[in-house]
Parts: sequence; structure tokens; C-alpha cells
Amino acid sequence: MVTILERPLTDILHPGLLAGDEPLVAQVHKALRELIIEMVLLPWQTLSEKDVAAPLKVSKTPVREAIIRLSEEGLVTVVPKSRTYVAPINLDRFLEGCFVRLQLESGAAKRAATERSLDDVCNLKACLACQEEAVASQDYTAFRHLDEEFHSIIIESAKLPGIIQLIDTAKVEIDRIRSLKQRLNIRATDRVLAQHRSITAAIANKDPAEAEAAMRGHLGSIETKVWELGENPEFWALFEAINRERPRYRLSA
Repeated sequence: MVTILERPLTDILHPGLLAGDEPLVAQVHKALRELIIEMVLLPWQTLSEKDVAAPLKVSKTPVREAIIRLSEEGLVTVVPKSRTYVAPINLDRFLEGCFVRLQLESGAAKRAATERSLDDVCNLKACLACQEEAVASQDYTAFRHLDEEFHSIIIESAKLPGIIQLIDTAKVEIDRIRSLKQRLNIRATDRVLAQHRSITAAIANKDPAEAEAAMRGHLGSIETKVWELGENPEFWALFEAINRERPRYRLSA
């Protein structure tokens, strides 16, 4: 049985997580959001302003604003005058995210096949090559980020950059479940790479119908996603344990 132990915030948070030219609130939000999505900060883990601010070496004000944003995204639950904690994974929101992503990204792939430029095709192929390198070196964190980049390039190729943020917000539970599967070494990178190649080829060949079909096949139907959740007993046991409130789940990978 794989176990994932809740780690103290002092072992997770440090000033090095904050970087870039963005306002401090955006940096704190980005750091906490990534840690929640990667299942480093676990469901039900308490996030008090003071305990988050101290290891990051910032004041409580940017932490408070960042937590408000995370609450609006459904990643953090704030109980007034009680506690603030990482929200459990919501299966309804997971399915909603699957639906939003399937509809928007299949449409974007179809449009990209007619709107794309040669630069867009080169960017897709270059990203695909980097994905292959990441898989060869077993750098699955890099692969996840390259996967995100690949889908963003397609949306930008469709001249629809405004929906990237919409999809990113909608699929937070998809990303958390994917991170949990990664803990169990449940991966389908070879299949994903083959699907990415098919999508790239369809867009490069300016074939809208094939691009849309390839993206739909890649993302899968909601029925498929529901089936996948329960097809691995070890994953489902881990999901139920980690998503259950006290007594705390105790896992160690």
C-alpha cells in the first residue's frame, strides 16, 4: 500500500519558491497553487496565514490575498473564525473540467488546423521533441509542463489565447488526480506521445476534421474518464484515503 504523509509547511515552503517580476500576491498564489496541484500540499492540510507567511519570509497580507484567489478556484476552503485548509478533490468538478476541456480543446484543434502558421507548426514539433526527450530521461515533471505547453500552443494557433486561463481554471481537479496517479507510477506517456503526434500531423496538414477527432480521442469522453478512475484498485484506495478527512491518511511513496 502506497502512503503519502502530510509534511509540515516548514519542510515545503521557502523563499526560493517566489521568483519573477510578478506582484508578490501573484507569486505566492502561483507557488501555493502549484504545490496543491502537485499534491505536495494535501487535502485537509491547514494553511494559516501566519504559518504560510513565515517560511516564505513575506507578510501575511499577500498570503491572505493569495488564499482568497485559491478559494475562488476551489482549491482552498476558508471557514471563517475556524481554519483554512486545502480543499479535498471534488469529483463533480473533475467531471466538469473534463467536459469543458473536451469541448473547448477539440474545437480549438479544429480551428488551429485552418488558422495555424508555419511558426505554429514548428513550435508544436519542437515541443513534441522536448516531450520525447523528457520521457527518455524519465523526467515526468518536465513532461507534464511540456504537455501543458503543447496544448497552449494549439490554442494560440487557433487564435484563441483568452481561453487558456479558462481551461487552466476548469481542469484543476484533473491535474490533481494526474499528480496522484504519478505517485503510483500510473502513466501513459507512450500513448500520449503517439496522440500528440497525430494531433500535430493533422494541424500541420490543415485537416480540421482529423485534428478535432485526434484531440477528442486524446482527451477521451467523460464516460471514459469515469471508468479510468476505478479501473486501478490501488489508485482508488489511495484517492479515497487521501481525500478523507480525519483521521489523516498515511501514505509513503
